[in-house]
Formats: sequence, structure tokens, C-alpha cells
Amino acid sequence: MSKPEGLVHSAAEVSDNSVHSSQENSSQERRDTAWMPPKLSAGDMEYTIRKLMPLDDHRRNNKRIFDNIITLRGTCPSPEDIINNVDTATCFLLLVMWTAAPNIPLKPEWRNLDNLHTVAEQEILRRFLAEHWQMRFKTFMRMRSLGLWYQGY
Repeated sequence: MSKPEGLVHSAAEVSDNSVHSSQENSSQERRDTAWMPPKLSAGDMEYTIRKLMPLDDHRRNNKRIFDNIITLRGTCPSPEDIINNVDTATCFLLLVMWTAAPNIPLKPEWRNLDNLHTVAEQEILRRFLAEHWQMRFKTFMRMRSLGLWYQGY
């Protein structure tokens, strides 16, 4: 299954015939350069930012995520779906980034769908999501609070 194109890539591909070849080469170089995600460890999955946002905000955001998942999929994914399907894990990450803390900037790399897909290819992340999936709402709160997403952490 191919990965969806990120906004930067889509914008680079929408061009008219008047674009100079140097700009086209620059766009092609961006598409050909693969971003390498950090290799996640158990420590990355444990380092959280305490009091990232008020508990009521977490709960509201968790409900938004869960409602979107059910709307998009029609059913609730099983832990096996999460472990075995990178696209499902990517969807979760995208929704977590959508509900990230408003007062701490996300690292720029986590604003790109291709990068989220690439990091979701790491089994440690998918297993973390699956293992915590029984606590559904706490899973999203925990994922949202991971320091690795935010600048300065």
C-alpha cells in the first residue's frame, strides 16, 4: 500500500508549464529525500510531559479522536489491527497531533503525514498503542503527552 502524499509534496506537484526547471529539480529532490525518523525506545514511550493540558481538555480531545475513528472505520479496531496495520497507527498519530497541546509547539517533523507514517512503521510504537488500547481514552492522553512530539523536550 502506498503512503499518502504530504502537503509539501502535493503543492510541489501542482504546477503549471511556466515553472522553471530549477524549481522542478528542487521539488524532485524533496520527494527523493527520505526523512529518517528517530529510532524509538521504551524510554521514548515513557517520557511524558506532566500537566500538558487540563484533564477536561484531554477528555474532550480523546472523545473527538474516538468519535473520528468510529466514523472513519465504522468499527473500533482491535489491538491486532493496530499492531498489523501501519495505516491504522498512522491515523491514530494524525488524530493525536490534531489534538496536541496548543501552548507547546510540535516539532516540525510531526506536522507531516509521511513522517507520521514512517514513524508508525516502528513496531514499538504500534505495540505501545495496542497494549494501551484497552484503556482507549488514556491511550490518546498518554500518546499526546509524549515529550518526543514537542519542541524543547
